[in-house]
Amino acid sequence: MSEPKPGLAGKAEIEVMYDLIVAALQTDSTRVLTYRQPVGALLQSLDLKVAPHDMSHYTPGDRMAASQRRDVTQSQLLAGLLDKLKATKEADGTSLFDHVALAYGSNIRTIHYLDNCPTVVTGGGANLKLGQHLVLPKDTPLCNVWLTMLHGIGLDPKQLERHGDSTGVVKELQA
Repeated sequence: MSEPKPGLAGKAEIEVMYDLIVAALQTDSTRVLTYRQPVGALLQSLDLKVAPHDMSHYTPGDRMAASQRRDVTQSQLLAGLLDKLKATKEADGTSLFDHVALAYGSNIRTIHYLDNCPTVVTGGGANLKLGQHLVLPKDTPLCNVWLTMLHGIGLDPKQLERHGDSTGVVKELQA
């Protein structure tokens, strides 16, 4: 893990935060965390001049090119985090990845719609079927994914029948 430098921002800041996340999980300093990437700083570190909000209006030209470059960079950063989780070995020979339930996504997709939000769910900690691309039926609440993960980490389905606006679990995710 590299030591943070004063004024660290954007891509480098996210890389250091991912190192800290791995260290916190590895040392059992936490079992639950959330992280909101500093997208504005990320764009600046990539020398992109489009404002984060403007990127949500996905139109051909500078906005689309900037959005695609941001998406590629965020995907590379996420892949790096997953590689670190897989490379971090536990005492029993498994990897930290095998014990993590990780969700990565956004609260919106293009044009501010709050449906059909792209979400990556991975890690072995929630007993999910990994390595698939699911397109859920229209109007499926995202909370169905969260409910599936909560059941997968061991919360009793009889005691936790719903989460938020969930309507049930995503059976295709259950291992």
